Amino acid sequence: MRQAMPVQEGKIIDFLNSTGADIPVGNVVVFANFCGVAEVDIPAGKSGAVALHGVWEVPAVTGAAFSVGDIVYWKLSSSYVTKTPTDNTIFGVVVEPKTASAAVARVKIGVLTADISVTENVIGDGNSIDYALAADAAADLASGDVG
Repeated sequence: MRQAMPVQEGKIIDFLNSTGADIPVGNVVVFANFCGVAEVDIPAGKSGAVALHGVWEVPAVTGAAFSVGDIVYWKLSSSYVTKTPTDNTIFGVVVEPKTASAAVARVKIGVLTADISVTENVIGDGNSIDYALAADAAADLASGDVG
């Protein structure tokens, strides 16, 4: 007997808005560990479509340049993406360079990311080298699958 049955593709989900406020179409919807984008107006207490995939142009922090492949996070208090993970929610992967003066960024959402820290003693004398490994969207970017 199956333990799991497919119910939808997952690129767009039905979201019950329990935030207490209406969510306008195009607004970022923050979940526990990732973000989506409202495809329709979602009144408080009602359900609506939220996209969990695609490339979106979103507000971005100024004063910081972004490179293709950078992981960015949604800063809820300021309503923009930033490269700072602390106290922010993962948003996606940058797919077009952004200059420090630009106020918007193009970001692919729907890419699961995880930062993995690995410490490996490669010298044998107690010294160690820290490697930061990012499981990001490299495969999607390399294949050109950014849409």
